[in-house]
Amino acid sequence: MNYHESTKHSEISLRTSGHYLDWANKPSQFKIYEDLTSISLPKNFPQPEAEPLTAISGRSLQTEPLNLGLTELAELLHFSAGLTRKHRFGGELHYMRAASATGALYPIELYVVAGDIAGLESGVYHFDPLGFQLSRIRKGDCRAELAAVSNESIALAPATIVFTSLAWKNAWKYEARSYRHWFWDGGVIAANLIALSASMGSPIRIVQGFVDQTVNELLGLQDEEEATICLSPIGPKGQPSTDHQLKRIDPIQPKVQPLSEEETKYAGIWEAHRATFLQSKEEVDKWAKVPLETSNSQSTTYPKITIPPPMIETTTSRRLGEVILQRGSTRRFSRSPITLSQLSTVLRSSTGPIPRDCLPKSENLIETYFIANAVEGLAPGSYFYRGEQNSLEELKRGELRQMSAYLCLGQPLFGDASAVFFLMTRLREVLGALGNRGYRAAQLEGGIVAGKIYLSAYALGLGASGSTFYDDAVTEFFSPHSREKGTMIAVALGVPAYKARMGRVLPQFT
Repeated sequence: MNYHESTKHSEISLRTSGHYLDWANKPSQFKIYEDLTSISLPKNFPQPEAEPLTAISGRSLQTEPLNLGLTELAELLHFSAGLTRKHRFGGELHYMRAASATGALYPIELYVVAGDIAGLESGVYHFDPLGFQLSRIRKGDCRAELAAVSNESIALAPATIVFTSLAWKNAWKYEARSYRHWFWDGGVIAANLIALSASMGSPIRIVQGFVDQTVNELLGLQDEEEATICLSPIGPKGQPSTDHQLKRIDPIQPKVQPLSEEETKYAGIWEAHRATFLQSKEEVDKWAKVPLETSNSQSTTYPKITIPPPMIETTTSRRLGEVILQRGSTRRFSRSPITLSQLSTVLRSSTGPIPRDCLPKSENLIETYFIANAVEGLAPGSYFYRGEQNSLEELKRGELRQMSAYLCLGQPLFGDASAVFFLMTRLREVLGALGNRGYRAAQLEGGIVAGKIYLSAYALGLGASGSTFYDDAVTEFFSPHSREKGTMIAVALGVPAYKARMGRVLPQFT
């Protein structure tokens, strides 16, 4: 894909970039609608009490799914994208959220397309995390209309959460490369939502096949400002709408406060995004059924190491809600070692099947490479994780702290980490099978795996931090094993060098 090649990082591209951060024009933290009816979300929602690692893996923890009402919806929204910390940044009060975001810019917006659920009339709503409320964009049950341009399961779900990206929020800092971040930042929220839904006994699906233009119009999104990236039907299957006549979706333009005084449009972002559009339900159905055939990784000449089973029993004192509130992006690692059991637990919990509309359940797009700097029971070096065999392939042995820092744009943090994961994919083969839409699928899966690494790390009392990287240098370093693979995202894992303040359900929401 031309976009991917043109936005690769290299030492030359960074050194010759004239981009600077215009702090006076920094985008607002929140999308604020004007003149819309708002419905307050319940503030007495429970904290998820599930065993975290099982939930993070997506395995259901309840024999009977909970009915979805407004209180359960509030719990899902808060622990996937709600506000959990606040601090002063200059003269501005800045909020942190339940899932990480590149640059703490939080470009992902959540919408709810709901049927009649307990405490909420059917309609299309925008989630406002600051007011902890839903702003109603459309009245009436639009599930059938949404399902008619996406996935049939949406018609039977009580509600569907729609993920969008406000492009300027992230492009302000990351320019054209920020299109990749749409899916990284959406993926980490999806990882939270997968764990939360599993804890409620109602596993979800991530739907990436939909008619873009129609869904964007349903939400009233402004063209070349905001766009839909995925859908997630939530709650146990129910009855479809009794009205079998599809409604006409008239265009709307809700009034929204501007994010900045000025916005820069990066043509490359929108050219890449339009190149991944699906134009009809027929295209959607065809795309979702395409099989993916990838080449086997080289595996015969590398030493293999069987990894120990996960450490689920050691986390019984920490619940899923606590893990999400504790999660942050570690800013300083101690260089202390983690154990091989901890590494194995993170690998097993963060990889594996992803519930989605495309690809068989057993197929993944992401392959996990990593540099081990300080792992007890594992020699320092570079490795490939072979999940289906629960084993590692040793690629290179040796002290590689300088290399793990260099590959992550020379940031010392990633040399201090105990291990640094590079989540890669066979991009040419993915695009050959899934078309340009496959780019979204690969990037989003990278974000989901990164989000699960974050949650798994904090479930074990460790820390994690995501990073961008020198694209071709990563492929070259892990070659010949990684030949023809591209990196989606990098994530560091290690022991924090400080005791971070735990997030919380902020007082205004209690």
